[in-house]
Amino acid sequence: MVSALGFLTMTTRSRALFAAIPLAAACATPPTADTTGLDDLLLEEAAGGFAGSVLVARGGDVLHRAGYGLADREAGVPFRPETVSTIGSITKQFTGAAILRLQERGRLRVDDPVGRFFPDAPPDRAGITIHELLTHTAGLPPALGSDEEYIGRDDYLEAVWRTELQYPPGERHDYSNTGYSVLAAIIELSSGTSYEEFLRREFFDPLGMQHTGYRLADWSETHVAAGYRDGRRFGRVTDKQSHEDGFSWHLVGNGGIHSTIEDMARWVRALRGGEVLDAESLDALFGEHVDEGYGDSFYGYGWVTFHLPNGERMVGHNGGNGFFFADLNFFPDRDDLLYCLFVNDARSEEVTGRIRRLLLGQAP
Repeated sequence: MVSALGFLTMTTRSRALFAAIPLAAACATPPTADTTGLDDLLLEEAAGGFAGSVLVARGGDVLHRAGYGLADREAGVPFRPETVSTIGSITKQFTGAAILRLQERGRLRVDDPVGRFFPDAPPDRAGITIHELLTHTAGLPPALGSDEEYIGRDDYLEAVWRTELQYPPGERHDYSNTGYSVLAAIIELSSGTSYEEFLRREFFDPLGMQHTGYRLADWSETHVAAGYRDGRRFGRVTDKQSHEDGFSWHLVGNGGIHSTIEDMARWVRALRGGEVLDAESLDALFGEHVDEGYGDSFYGYGWVTFHLPNGERMVGHNGGNGFFFADLNFFPDRDDLLYCLFVNDARSEEVTGRIRRLLLGQAP
């Protein structure tokens, strides 16, 4: 299932992919990760139309790093490890980390109501907390418009306040891109700078993530993948967002950031190594705050923790818009074994299940 904006939630595609992992006793020591056969698997997929980039790492060791197929079919540009592609809703983990960084600095608290930042918020919305926005429990709708429809921050917020709540805040978990765009506005108001500039100053530049962002990143158009579906060219998200005033707020904070598989692996290593947030903030970022409704997956602040049938945990998030797909996951019970996948044809997203099964020692 795809949200109104086209960005996939984790749980909608996870049921079938995880069902193939048989029950096994949890290991007392971290299991090894065998990447033997991964390249053959991906070459097989590429022969069937798969195009994308894949990185597998453990700690500082890269176990697999390669591109497959074409990033731009018309121009004949191959997909390489350094190819830039949209990460979709994986963007949300940057929003969660930014909120926690601001909390560390005393600019806000996750239990603050939105009325503190938006005096014009109607009474039924003024009491929504930052925590509820982060965990998709605020009652806001999944989306307010199309990704490609330009809308500025103030007009977007006015639309949020005009829209009826789907349910009383805190009543249940219901995935909402809208809530994360409201969070991006809170970040801007609390930091005194734009959402992207805050991420660049606080995270991307210090970590050397020079190829990550909306528009301020270091890339040329030829390095950015074009998307496809059923043989039809969608093009680049950056082309669809060629607005004079920046990216549309239908995407800001909830999706649309671009990156490389190497930058995303660097991000996870830095997070897990305590380079980005303090221990209390990391507990909140990866916390199992809300049951997504299946009893084995729990939403944190832009991350989901899955309790797999074999007793292990997987922490990650994905994103897509029907043309692009991205998946980023790590396994804390395997010394943070990590894999990142970018795909520029959403038909190929099932490849992530085959990669996961191979890494977990199951038949892919």
